[in-house]
Amino acid sequence: MVKRYFLSNKDIKELSNAVGELGPIFRNAKKVEVYELNETTTVYLIDDKPLVAKLMVKIDSSQREYVVPLLTYFYLNPPYMPNYPSVTVDDGAVPHIVNGADVMRPGIKDISGNFGVGDVLLIKDLKGRYIAIGVSLMAADEMRGASKGKVIKVIHHLGDKLWNLAQELLKSK
Repeated sequence: MVKRYFLSNKDIKELSNAVGELGPIFRNAKKVEVYELNETTTVYLIDDKPLVAKLMVKIDSSQREYVVPLLTYFYLNPPYMPNYPSVTVDDGAVPHIVNGADVMRPGIKDISGNFGVGDVLLIKDLKGRYIAIGVSLMAADEMRGASKGKVIKVIHHLGDKLWNLAQELLKSK
């Protein structure tokens, strides 16, 4: 069951303070609509645009909450661009990732920024297009030194349910 409701200005302010890097997106919003899909997924429509999601992600045996920009965010030319670390993957990895596969170390061509285990990473193709958002399974230096294995758990990618929902929500406005 989907629940939809608008946040009050006080709730928007509290949320903007709680989401760190994404705070400015909420602070500058005229209205924020919450679209609760289920207990693990919430989409935030900021000024009628689906820009941010709150996801409960299971990594190993623990659940963690992540508030991340939706990939649609990067294609809507927002005034504020969050500064997340990123990896660039080769063309051979792209079709696997956009079909839901996690990122394997041999497919990574470049690692930008410093990050730890469990940090959010943006995943780009060789042309610089954002294709997925993931959670790092190792620290940046460890990833740079690795040559094989799964290194990023993908939590959102082009063509997934969140992407398709965002496209539908954009069309309906």
